[in-house]
Amino acid sequence: MSEPLITLGWSAISWIEHYLVHGPGDVQGQPIELDDEFAGFILKAYRLDPRTGERRVRRAFLSRSKGRSKSGLAAMIECWEALGPCRFDHWAEDGEVSAWGYEYEAGEPVGKPLPYVEALNVATEESQAGDTYVAVYFLLTADTCSEALLADYGHLDVGLSRIILPDSRGFIEPVTSADSSKDGGKSTFIVADETHLWILPRLKRLHQIMVRNLLKRKAASGWMLETSTMYGEGEGSVAEGTHAYAQTLSTDARRSAALLFDHRQASMDWDITKRKDRLGALREAYGPAAEWMNLEAIADALDDPQTNEAEWRRYWLNQPVPMIEKAPSILPKWGDCKDAALLMPESLTVALAGSIDGMWGSIGSAGMLDDGRLAVGATDRRRGHDWLVEEATRIQRAHGFDVIIDKLGPVSHLIPKLDAAGVRYRALDTQEFCDACASLWQWVEDGHITHPGHPELDDAVKVATWRPVGDRRAFGRKSGDISMLEAVTLAAHHAESLAAYDVLDSIL
Repeated sequence: MSEPLITLGWSAISWIEHYLVHGPGDVQGQPIELDDEFAGFILKAYRLDPRTGERRVRRAFLSRSKGRSKSGLAAMIECWEALGPCRFDHWAEDGEVSAWGYEYEAGEPVGKPLPYVEALNVATEESQAGDTYVAVYFLLTADTCSEALLADYGHLDVGLSRIILPDSRGFIEPVTSADSSKDGGKSTFIVADETHLWILPRLKRLHQIMVRNLLKRKAASGWMLETSTMYGEGEGSVAEGTHAYAQTLSTDARRSAALLFDHRQASMDWDITKRKDRLGALREAYGPAAEWMNLEAIADALDDPQTNEAEWRRYWLNQPVPMIEKAPSILPKWGDCKDAALLMPESLTVALAGSIDGMWGSIGSAGMLDDGRLAVGATDRRRGHDWLVEEATRIQRAHGFDVIIDKLGPVSHLIPKLDAAGVRYRALDTQEFCDACASLWQWVEDGHITHPGHPELDDAVKVATWRPVGDRRAFGRKSGDISMLEAVTLAAHHAESLAAYDVLDSIL
């Protein structure tokens, strides 16, 4: 049974619609009435623990098509964070009403303003204040803000480089990628705008600094809002990294609540060569915003011979698309070796491998079939490396299988722990690992190998490439994790060696 939605979002929506007006654009100065989609996002972003009232979401990612006013929504939320009762205080009593007239239901969470605010808007270029900060400036400046905000909050100290909140309660300011001084900050709210453009190393470093800063003030429950159009696959942007992180957390209910990944795109099933389908895809991508977007003109833009289809899909349909041409697979016949009905032999070799960044560890297995082919399979893949020792110990004690590891590979630091655990293992040197990679490639080419098909192993094969090792070569990667492929490569090499020894013994 799903947990009820306990949220400060209802009062946030009411505060925004009472105190704020639309920022720069066609409807600037007009009262705000949030559509159901953006209102729904706010409800989810301000979800609370039903027992303690603690914020659930520490990072949020709002992914929508170009022109959907993502920065405008971020500015509204930032104003609420700066001035409104945005953190839990108590549960409402029957008949309780807010200062601006919002009527709480009995038991609904009631908020209080933060005692001190540090709200940051991160821009990609040194010369930019950032779209969100420009909108916040408009919403809080006396000449352009609503009468209601001016009446209740007065003239705020609003500047182009900083907004000072009343009663020394903190500030709102833009931050550029060149500003490393924020490493000591204790932020309460951060807007990271258009993170699909955050590709440069300095932007990635700044993003990590900001994420760390959010952890410094537990009581303030600081959080980050990333707004973005979908990323180009393979560019390595912050948005691409956030999506990968969301996928990692998707199977962990406890941790996944901390990251709200809110993405809307058009289905890939639309045939955009047909104008009718093209318009249908745009309506699906924009949802409520389709009413005011010029979809006809956007659809026509694809017919311009200078328009890149991948970028058109990315910006207008919000679809993640490959922006870097993918190299052909180095194991093109891998799919031909698949046997979904394959049963792995009872006698196996297992091997340990891990990603170079320490994020993933894998165990692969291999054994010889009666028909002389090698069978390889994905045994396990999990976060981190340390679990490999415990699992290798368990497997060896239960089945007596040999354990193989690359002596100089990413998990070589586990060798002392394997020794301490009493695991019998064989560590291959660099030349043997190169031999193993060459052998696996040849076995796939010759159909000497078979596998039952495993998504994580297949994914590793797709992203694998060759890397030079002196005058030889071994499996490497341009992106993604190939630890599962490396594990089955090591296991297959040892299993083949054992079979060769058995043949030699029978001859002698």
